[in-house]
Amino acid sequence: MLEKQFKPDLLYNSIVHFYMDKKGYSKDRANAIAQSVVQKEAQRRICKNEKCKHFSHDHIRNAETCLVENCECSKFSTK
Repeated sequence: MLEKQFKPDLLYNSIVHFYMDKKGYSKDRANAIAQSVVQKEAQRRICKNEKCKHFSHDHIRNAETCLVENCECSKFSTK
């Protein structure tokens, strides 16, 4: 099963609008929160294998294979 590609712009915009519209935060504070969340989510989706460093959507989860040509990664690593 392929994971959906990570779209940081969509996540960023939805977080900013949530904090500004629903929570009443300032634009600067909402942007800071959104930037922090997007960075954490991006890091969570990057393979921690030193030889790989590709996003999780570049892996086939059930086969644990990287889809990037000439990559020696044999398993998506979260640690």
